Amino acid sequence: MKKIFVMAALIGLSTAAFAQESAKTKADKAVASTKAAGKQAGQEIKKDAKEVGDKTSEGADKVGKGMKKGAKKVEKGAEKAYDATRDEAKKVKKKAQD
Repeated sequence: MKKIFVMAALIGLSTAAFAQESAKTKADKAVASTKAAGKQAGQEIKKDAKEVGDKTSEGADKVGKGMKKGAKKVEKGAEKAYDATRDEAKKVKKKAQD
């Protein structure tokens, strides 16, 4: 009878040990899978961030060129307005003197 109890205990212990190892293996696989997914997501984010940075740089260059053109046009317009105002002021002054 003692031998049967000892055998049953050994079977129970080996089953419990196998179950623990199986759970540990499953947990290790889950951790590895999660790490792999995280690494892949990180690489995608990095790639997307680089692409966004490149597009932003291109956009900034275009905006800069547009602003430069606009500033030149404003400069010309301001000069014309100044000249017209100066000429008009001269006419008004001349009329006032007459």
